[in-house]
Amino acid sequence: MYNTLFNIEKKWEKVTEEQINDIAKVNTGSITNDFEAQNMGIPVGELLFFSAYLRKYYLGELIAIKSENGAWIELNSVFEQLNFAITVNNESLTAKGWFISPNNQFEMNLNEQKVFVNGVTYSLNEQDYYIDAGDIFIDYEQLNAWFALKLKLDFNSLELYLDPQVKLPIEQKLQREQRKFNASLDHLVPTLPWKASPYQASSNPVADLQLSYSATKNNTSLNYSILGSQDLAYVNAEYYLAGREGNLISDSRLSFSRQDTHASLLGPLGATNVQFGDVLATQIGSNFSSYYARGIKINNKPLYKKVNNNQINLTGAVQAGWDVELYRNKILIDQQLSLPDGRYLFENIDLLFGANTFELIFYGPQGQVERKVEEYLVDGNSLEEGEGFYEVSLTQEGEQLLNHSTSVNAQDGWLLSGRYERGITDNLSVYSGLSTLSSDDGDDEHRYALGSNLSIFNKVLVNLDYEQNNNREDELEIAVRSEFAEQSVRFSMRKASQLLNKNLKDGPLDDSSTYELFVSGNVMQNEYGRLSYQNTASHITNDTQDNVLRLGNILNYSIAGYSFNNSLQWADNDRFFGSSLLQKRFGRISTRLGVNYSLEPEGEITSYETEFSRSLSPNLQAELKLTHQLDDNIKYAELGLNWQAKLFSINSNFNYDSEDNWRVGLFGRFSLGYDTVNNDYFLNRRSLVQAGSLMVHVYLDNNNNGIFDQDDENIEGVKVKGLQNYRTGLSDENGIALLSGMPANLTTDIVIDTDSLPDPFYIAATEGFSITPRAGFVEYMEIPLNNSSEIEGTVYKQTGDTSEIEPYATVKLLDKTGKEVAQTQAAYDGYYLFTDLRPGQYKAVIDDEFKERKSLKNTQQIQVDLSAKGDVLVGVDFTLKEKAQTQGYIANIGDFSSLAILKTYYQLIKKNVSGVVKQSPFYVKDTVLNRYVLALAYDKTESVMLKDACLNIAEKGLSCTVQAQRINH
Repeated sequence: MYNTLFNIEKKWEKVTEEQINDIAKVNTGSITNDFEAQNMGIPVGELLFFSAYLRKYYLGELIAIKSENGAWIELNSVFEQLNFAITVNNESLTAKGWFISPNNQFEMNLNEQKVFVNGVTYSLNEQDYYIDAGDIFIDYEQLNAWFALKLKLDFNSLELYLDPQVKLPIEQKLQREQRKFNASLDHLVPTLPWKASPYQASSNPVADLQLSYSATKNNTSLNYSILGSQDLAYVNAEYYLAGREGNLISDSRLSFSRQDTHASLLGPLGATNVQFGDVLATQIGSNFSSYYARGIKINNKPLYKKVNNNQINLTGAVQAGWDVELYRNKILIDQQLSLPDGRYLFENIDLLFGANTFELIFYGPQGQVERKVEEYLVDGNSLEEGEGFYEVSLTQEGEQLLNHSTSVNAQDGWLLSGRYERGITDNLSVYSGLSTLSSDDGDDEHRYALGSNLSIFNKVLVNLDYEQNNNREDELEIAVRSEFAEQSVRFSMRKASQLLNKNLKDGPLDDSSTYELFVSGNVMQNEYGRLSYQNTASHITNDTQDNVLRLGNILNYSIAGYSFNNSLQWADNDRFFGSSLLQKRFGRISTRLGVNYSLEPEGEITSYETEFSRSLSPNLQAELKLTHQLDDNIKYAELGLNWQAKLFSINSNFNYDSEDNWRVGLFGRFSLGYDTVNNDYFLNRRSLVQAGSLMVHVYLDNNNNGIFDQDDENIEGVKVKGLQNYRTGLSDENGIALLSGMPANLTTDIVIDTDSLPDPFYIAATEGFSITPRAGFVEYMEIPLNNSSEIEGTVYKQTGDTSEIEPYATVKLLDKTGKEVAQTQAAYDGYYLFTDLRPGQYKAVIDDEFKERKSLKNTQQIQVDLSAKGDVLVGVDFTLKEKAQTQGYIANIGDFSSLAILKTYYQLIKKNVSGVVKQSPFYVKDTVLNRYVLALAYDKTESVMLKDACLNIAEKGLSCTVQAQRINH
């Protein structure tokens, strides 16, 4: 598994000939299509980007969404990649056109859940398609059925292969062009002019709001929470407020930050991130327990790079009352329940060698389910030689800006923490950390930590961590991680001395030793299913209790849509228990059956539960959950109804148990922003706080002044796309397109989808731009449109007093700076045409190479001025003339195969030839020898002037000869 992931990283550099051969293996069936063997822990609903290959040809990237049976593929991108003449209407949920040949007709209507392909009718179920942000996604198996593409997905490398039964027109085109491909994926690198998103004195405010109401037999409860963000005084301000009926503000948090990808903050400190207000203290070692406290934190760590490759902390904002589960490679490893303070924090999570896919599942109080995935690929030392990063913080523990924290610190006081890590070589890095707490009760604590990360041949990782404080407590841990036969292995040894009573600083210590072995991987993945496991064994000894041995095993088996999980935990204190979970989807209904049981000290089932969920429509889901707790013989039933609208979500549930207790809950969630241009608020279902957003104003700039004024028109229904972050938005009646959920600090090009323009003669005034989004910030940009112009004419050749057609001439169009903006070739009758031209001044020219080859020259200069109203200029004709030929003599001071070399040589000898003759040096092309000749002077005869000039040049050590030369002019 690790080797596969390691190769994925290398894929972005270049596709070698060997990789092209690997791609061709799909034709021989050597690449598996077993999704259960490849799903990599990717959750349903996750956005994916597949590299698409048509046999050996790389086509580009396709957008997809993970489904339970594979993936839904974005329909419009498929048609664009394959050049199918099918138009998709996302608003009406329809598509119509033909593919491969006009005889193959296609029509789709999702409102009726029908598809017509060459007279054959296909019926669709809810699981066959997915609607997200207005885009239509279709199950990959349906695409195979409709178009016989033999489409296969490889989730390991996120690649998509097509091996259709017939040769597609796009493949024939690629073969004709004999195009060579590589997978450097240059289109993934933004190339358009970058527009900064500077911090502002006051920006558009955004907020994620949660409102909930619940009622039981005994009481009612009304709760709210707000997570907001905006620029304030040229920094980003983020706040969290939560309250309930009778307690308006039960929890609060306020923090400020400023980030810079170029590490230019605070001058010589070169910081990338500065935070102040309520912050988390710097983690100096593996022991970390911190709450939000008022203070300041500074670091120079790259915003896009994960530095620590031994342990991580996963933290983020979350609405109050939500539960969070943490899975690593599909195995549940931790959970936090009913979070009160608007954040989750999983501390000191071990990273395994190879792939670490962390899935965070968020459960709302009314049955909402959201997912987030973070990937860590550990293959060696994370720091290169000479790299160094620091982080330092100063916090007042136990105090917050608004003093409404629900957290309780073990010690209060001022805490100064700092950590520095550096790469000694590419395979070895070291770190050190120091913290000092000036406690309010006088018990100051000083702690230091140091450690190292060593990579051995990129196969074995060795980590050493040591911590000690002034209370005689210390801890040493050595961990070795590797991968054998695609099985992840981790062995660690930990020795620690801890105070038995924290209040007695001079009291006795408890010495402990812990040995832990962790092994996980796949046992089987073939046509008989996928079987994966995780085994743990730990042995603990200390001074206060006997030796403890614990063993654990988790198995996951998946086949044909069934998924079975079983977990067993055993300890030598007669504790042996486990749980099982069976999942399966039947049509529109998803089912889960779970059982908890005990084997020792007594064999019994302790509880069981069943869940059923069904999609009533693309935006409406219903859930039923039945639970029986056998230890107290209480039965529970819960019914939920979830409505995911475009701008908000509403969830409701009803819970009833066998003791006549009941509970009703209603929950609403949405994000709120403010449009300062139109002085109006707007809603969005996606979080506007935890990601970046962009508002693009699309309008018709009738006077081409680049400013929206009274004569300009807002344009509705235009699709604006982010090319690297795959976000889209449609302009509304005010011409505003909102692109939300943009990953922070990922630069992306922003362009207009020309197919969405309501008038075929509209054209964007510029190619577009690129931006770097910031979390919690709504950027505003404009993309003006113009009426496009056309230029047409004919190319003639003058022969004596008459003119005749000059066919196939290459015509170029240059802007006022001399930059080429368009090129075309005249037809057999000399006719040429330029379309989709922006307003401006242009110069039309005939290509110099064509004129040289035909021995032709210009007779006039053609300049045009195109207005913003859209012009159609006809009769913009060229008249060329044959060059005259003159026989004479030149003083040849050099001949060259390249014009560039000739010009370079002339610059070197310019001082030596200046003033020798009154004529200016020139060059002529010898078409017979295909060389460029540098001439000092010309005369009709072999004159004395030419001979004297050559003698003068020869005296300066340069070559010069007088020779006969035919000159075209």
